[in-house]
Amino acid sequence: MTSAWPRAVLFDLDGTLIDSAPDIAAAVNELLARSGRGPLTVAAVTSMIGNGVEKLVERALNATGEPLTPEALEREQTAMLDIYGKHLTGLTTLLPGVPAALDALRRDGIRLGLATNKQQRFIETIFEHFGLSSLFDAVIGGGPGIVKKPAPDMLIAAMKQLGVTSADTVMVGDSTSDVEAARAAGARSVIVRGGGYTSVPAEQLGADIVIADMTGLSAALESLKPRS
Repeated sequence: MTSAWPRAVLFDLDGTLIDSAPDIAAAVNELLARSGRGPLTVAAVTSMIGNGVEKLVERALNATGEPLTPEALEREQTAMLDIYGKHLTGLTTLLPGVPAALDALRRDGIRLGLATNKQQRFIETIFEHFGLSSLFDAVIGGGPGIVKKPAPDMLIAAMKQLGVTSADTVMVGDSTSDVEAARAAGARSVIVRGGGYTSVPAEQLGADIVIADMTGLSAALESLKPRS
């Protein structure tokens, strides 16, 4: 592994590496149709993505009818996991510049990690489909006992697996949760504007640097310095 900085780069998944909004929207609309709600546009669903599938389902249901009781909401959230499991890669695509950016980091000896609120079992299917599995040395996804971003726990777990410290690490994401998690973990942060999975302008998210898409990642990393 290289002694240069950074020694590790952690990535979010949805809106950072992949455009999964069309598949997520298809799953949300299938869920809504079961109870005579919806449908929602892809743009509307995209604006609801963030903080995990549970919040997504809650937002979608609140936008299409009366809020549910906690018990009924939990049933719908569980149903969504089964439905989305059928919609992981049919409409999902890699975002611009992703393969080249990841390959360049690997060639430079930088270790790669994933820290995403998406369920771990879904990550495996998506990574296999796009041929990403061999590029990542640590993959931390959502599941029982996992505290989601914006808490720093996922990032800390990934850094532990990679054998690096927060001073060695940059988090690359597209949302406030990514920036807040990086800050809480003591890492630097890069926001990718091209994902479009947040209604807040990228420049207002508080990241150390903003890039248009992943083609600008290498230059962004060169301009960053570790926290003193």
